[in-house]
Amino acid sequence: MAFRDSFFNCLDNTGVKKVKCLKIYKRNISYPSALVLVTLKKVLPHRKVKKGQLYKGVVVRLVKSYLRFDASMVKYYVNSIIILKKNELVPLGTRIYGSVFYEVRLKGFMKIVTLSLFLV
Repeated sequence: MAFRDSFFNCLDNTGVKKVKCLKIYKRNISYPSALVLVTLKKVLPHRKVKKGQLYKGVVVRLVKSYLRFDASMVKYYVNSIIILKKNELVPLGTRIYGSVFYEVRLKGFMKIVTLSLFLV
């Protein structure tokens, strides 16, 4: 389960390794395809983004098992996120490593879906 002040891994090629969740929009607990406000905690050197900056992100993996509408359960081993651009709801990076939740597609983040390898 991911709450406020939880740490997430970043799945794109922006150079961000770890982020910390500051706010979850619309709920108190994060869920697949939730919009969250994050601060960057661990960033590779010589990148566009810097440590401490604020960005919005989309939750694409959760450790907590998630029960779907067709009664199947899905869970991952890490909490992961994709960083979004400041003004738009499109990813900041140009690649996404690994799979993402199917609920990201249902929420309308089609750019993330096309960049990811496959949906789970």
